[in-house]
Amino acid sequence: MLAAESRSSDELLAVVLEEQKAFEEGDCDKVESLISEEVTFYANTRKMSRERVGNFCRSIKRPFGAGRSPVEDTITPYRISDKLGYTVRDFRWQDENNRVVHEVVTKIWRKGENGWKMIHFHSTVMPEKEKRPSAESK
Repeated sequence: MLAAESRSSDELLAVVLEEQKAFEEGDCDKVESLISEEVTFYANTRKMSRERVGNFCRSIKRPFGAGRSPVEDTITPYRISDKLGYTVRDFRWQDENNRVVHEVVTKIWRKGENGWKMIHFHSTVMPEKEKRPSAESK
C-alpha cells in the first residue's frame, strides 16, 4: 500500500510541476487545461475565474523575480485518495527591488477521466519585513 501512495503522490507532484512550468514559460493554454471549470481560485485575497487566470497568465511579465530562481522552494504533495490530493508550495523569492517575498500556495486536485484538474487554488504573498538594527547594535 505504501508504494501505491508514493506513486500517487509522485503522479500528483508531476502534474503540479507541469502546470508550474507551463505558467512560468507562458504556455497559458496548458495552464488552463489543468484547471477545472468549477475552480475556486484565490490569489492573495482576489477571487479569480479560470478565464481570468488565463488572462493573467497571458499578461504577466516574464521572467519572474528579475529572472532569478527562488531563494527557497518546497512543494509537498499529499494524497487523500486515488482521485483527490493537494499540494503545498512554500517558497521565497526576490522581487525587482531585491526584497525577499514569502509565498505559500495550496492547490487541491481531482483526478477524472481527463486526468488531474485543479479544483481549488489559494495563494498568500507576504513581503518579509526588513531587519532593523536592534538598540543593542547601535
